[in-house]
Amino acid sequence: MSPKIFDIQERENVKIQMLEAGFLLVKEYGMTHASVEKVTKAVGLGKSTFYNFFHSKEMFICEIIKYQRDRAKQFFTDILGDRDRMSMSEGKEFLKKIIFSENSIYKYLTMEDIDKLKAALPPEYVIDFNAEKKVMDGLFGHMEGVREDIDYKVVANLIKIMALSMMGKEELHQDALERTLEQMYNLLFSCIFKENTN
Repeated sequence: MSPKIFDIQERENVKIQMLEAGFLLVKEYGMTHASVEKVTKAVGLGKSTFYNFFHSKEMFICEIIKYQRDRAKQFFTDILGDRDRMSMSEGKEFLKKIIFSENSIYKYLTMEDIDKLKAALPPEYVIDFNAEKKVMDGLFGHMEGVREDIDYKVVANLIKIMALSMMGKEELHQDALERTLEQMYNLLFSCIFKENTN
């Protein structure tokens, strides 16, 4: 049987279907058990077709992360609308929604998964601080009440610490997890936004 040929639009649609199915499978089974076979079966394709789109499972997971980032950017743009800046309260709500939303793959990855990704991906796929700062500049530049003296590395570390806490949440006191995260949000927001500004 000859491989299916996709036109450009079909290829993009199939890729999105695989990324969305892949995320749901990671959410349900974890990265290790979200197999290539399960992904392709979910979208009605043969396993070999997967490799016409993605070089490896690790590259596929990286593409899910990028796809989710693009969706978060679109969500941000939708909130912003035709304004230049959103209010501080809108900015805080946006950050809360994207850091630990049900649509964040980071919530479902383990530290072992992250180590596997780092080991398998080429260096250009590892996010460096300059890329993080560029993303934060883009976001914070459209929010009111942002501190002039923002320490981007502290902000990035706090977000990563929050992500690590969710990856290792079984080690934490579950009955205090929501309260702990709320305190961490408050600390994060104090590093981003000026005090006593609405």
